[in-house]
Amino acid sequence: MGSLRKTAESVSRWFEKHHRNLPWRETSDPYAIWVSEVMLQQTQVITVIPYYQRFLSSFPDLKTLAQASEEKVLAHWAGLGYYSRARNLHRGAQFLLKNHQGRFPRSRDEILKVPGIGPYTAGAVLSIAFDLKEPLVDGNVERVFSRYFALNLPTDSPQAKRFFWEKAEALVQLCSSARVFNQGLMELGSLICTKSSPQCGRCPLTSSCAAYEKGIVDELPFKQKKPKYQNLHQLKLLFEKNGKMWLRKNSANEWWSGLWDFPTATLKNPRKWIPEVENKAKEVGAISWRELSHQKHTVTHHRLQIIPVHLKVKTGPLKDGKWVPVKEIPTLPVSALVKKIMLQDF
Repeated sequence: MGSLRKTAESVSRWFEKHHRNLPWRETSDPYAIWVSEVMLQQTQVITVIPYYQRFLSSFPDLKTLAQASEEKVLAHWAGLGYYSRARNLHRGAQFLLKNHQGRFPRSRDEILKVPGIGPYTAGAVLSIAFDLKEPLVDGNVERVFSRYFALNLPTDSPQAKRFFWEKAEALVQLCSSARVFNQGLMELGSLICTKSSPQCGRCPLTSSCAAYEKGIVDELPFKQKKPKYQNLHQLKLLFEKNGKMWLRKNSANEWWSGLWDFPTATLKNPRKWIPEVENKAKEVGAISWRELSHQKHTVTHHRLQIIPVHLKVKTGPLKDGKWVPVKEIPTLPVSALVKKIMLQDF
């Protein structure tokens, strides 16, 4: 294995020659970079691009985002998933406006005090926006390091996490530009050192990669065993009255917290859901009801089997919600699941 300085230089040279032209790479604005990094967490680049562009069009600067309502922010995030990211982004903007006059601190200790900014995001903003020699580690970096150093540890173990950050810290101190090097590491993992079918023949680190030398590239990285998914069956109750549907806002301890949703009931016996619907229809005085196309959705180690039921009502003893015109529902902050259900013909 070559010296760490040569490793840093190789990654930087490769990035300068082969990087993708992405909208967030056309700016050094820490706000725009912050937004992109939050969106890119657990979401593919191709999905993020149009959301990023629309988001910055509506919230072009930190002050605009901080002063917007949470509902408006969530509406622009709808479909990206992991909505806590949007809420944290909003809270972080408010914190920066109140405590730092809307400017980003250039100290790791200070920027880590911002709600929603953790070690990775701190390193990304400080290095990419300000070219400060601060390390970062994301999934792509973990994969590159696991193979380059032939790390025989689960990537999600505490020992591996410490190893990755130690190496990232050592390497970023040796590079010429932290902005170039850190982006190069992530780009290398995204384009070349991929999860499946890594392109070792095109990698700038092949000659010094320990996994390549040992012939174990395909065996790394690996994680600890994942928890099993729990299957849940739910009813989504679509109450309709005069062209409007009843929606309720999910509470803080529910999935899709803060988003508008249809009333939901978990089925104890999924084979006998019809009596439950009939009882609910009788309870609210429904004129009629019908079953819609079933949906499947995965969220937080749960596989949901969703049975949407459309109930036409005259009044209905409904509480803690509001009637919304059917055509307006997609414009509200709702989950991707609600949007899928709304694609059906009522």
